[in-house]
Amino acid sequence: MPAERGASSPAFFLDTNVLVYSFSETEVAKSKAGRALIESNGTWVSTQVLSELANVLTHRFRAPAQEAKRRVMSIAASCEVIVVSPPIVFDALRIMERFGYGFYDSQIIAAALACGASVLYSEDLHHGQMVDGRLAIRSPFRLRAEQRSKPYRTRKRRGGARA
Repeated sequence: MPAERGASSPAFFLDTNVLVYSFSETEVAKSKAGRALIESNGTWVSTQVLSELANVLTHRFRAPAQEAKRRVMSIAASCEVIVVSPPIVFDALRIMERFGYGFYDSQIIAAALACGASVLYSEDLHHGQMVDGRLAIRSPFRLRAEQRSKPYRTRKRRGGARA
């Protein structure tokens, strides 16, 4: 019963891009946000997410295999991990057909649903979308960007200065 593990705090699922940013040395705000999510209670990832992370670390960032293994193991130790099983693959095909995502994105969504997550954090998927009425897709970086883009406004004091 995967959903029971997050009983004390709501379960949420992390897409690979959140994990990649957690190791970034150039995107400091995204790195902090990613690490905070990884270290929170109720964090889930799938074996697919761990595999994608290993691939990005070794190919895009050219990390040695041992370094990639150390980082992937640290994520696996910090989060709950759901194994991508045949029912998740079948549900991914349903999600792909219904919502129009590619197969691997659909499989991420299917894994999030299977572990009982209420939120899927991803920078790449549709922020604000609800899947099956029980999984919200959110960008963990969007709120911070929106907060920074709002101009600072001061209010005029009503009433005159008091003596």
